[in-house]
Amino acid sequence: MKALHLCFALACSLTAACGPSEASLCDAKCDCEGGCSDHQYDDCLNHYDDRLVDADRRGCLDRYDELLACEDDTWVCDDRKWDTSCKYEREELDRCMR
Repeated sequence: MKALHLCFALACSLTAACGPSEASLCDAKCDCEGGCSDHQYDDCLNHYDDRLVDADRRGCLDRYDELLACEDDTWVCDDRKWDTSCKYEREELDRCMR
């Protein structure tokens, strides 16, 4: 499954239309934290997939996209800890999905 997501991320990186992807964020997180097993990588993707489905169901896809873009723009790796500066966007998504 990881290979499929990597292929998608590579294909998207060759075109401007895809924007940030969940797979590229999971790749960055895993690389930062010293690698992931296939299970850990799938858990990361599933976390995003669950939020996406929930956001879609509640009419909050724009907020989800804003959070994804923020995470893509602001992620940092500091001493093997992956983090973003997206508290506002995360709170806006959470507020929309209530």
